[in-house]
Amino acid sequence: MDMSNQVRRRQRASHVAPATALRALLWWLGHGLVLASRFSAPVRSQITRSLTVEISADDGPARHWDFDGQRRRVSTSAGRAAAPDFAVRFTSSGHALRDLTSPDAIDAIMRDRIHGTVRVEGNHLLLMWFRGLIRKVVPIGGAGPPRQALPGAYVAHDPAANGVEKITIEPAVRQLDPQWTGAWNARTKLWIVRGTNGEPLREP
Repeated sequence: MDMSNQVRRRQRASHVAPATALRALLWWLGHGLVLASRFSAPVRSQITRSLTVEISADDGPARHWDFDGQRRRVSTSAGRAAAPDFAVRFTSSGHALRDLTSPDAIDAIMRDRIHGTVRVEGNHLLLMWFRGLIRKVVPIGGAGPPRQALPGAYVAHDPAANGVEKITIEPAVRQLDPQWTGAWNARTKLWIVRGTNGEPLREP
């Protein structure tokens, strides 16, 4: 009898620890984003619409964020939202911790969605937007060290190189020509380019 009680206690502890850690992580992310919305101009510039985002696990932990597009502020509360515009629901706290702390969180969430351990409800583009906000608070998955140049890579045009093709060398520029409207219109559709430069993203 004592042995079975010890086994049950160990099993209960193995479930309680991930849930407690997830609650702490969500609290930290939640209140960090609230503070950032008050003092960080880059974060405030990204809050352009009013909506509710929820992250939760089926074994208990849950938190939601209410974004106010007019005031460009965020508030957060523990528990599930009544009617979230976007929600990520994990089957367990362990899965949630693994995915949320992964350097490739979005890939991990979408992969587990296929496996059935995550449910993503709402516009999936909001996942990228919300992840971008969270990274301004906690830079998980930031850019790694610069890559080293490949040995023997071409760094300058060599007129003596073999080949019949011609290489056109254009002068270096720091931005697109302002009169090249087609290129600028195409650039506004590239979320990765705009997001990595800290520019406001268009509405999803």
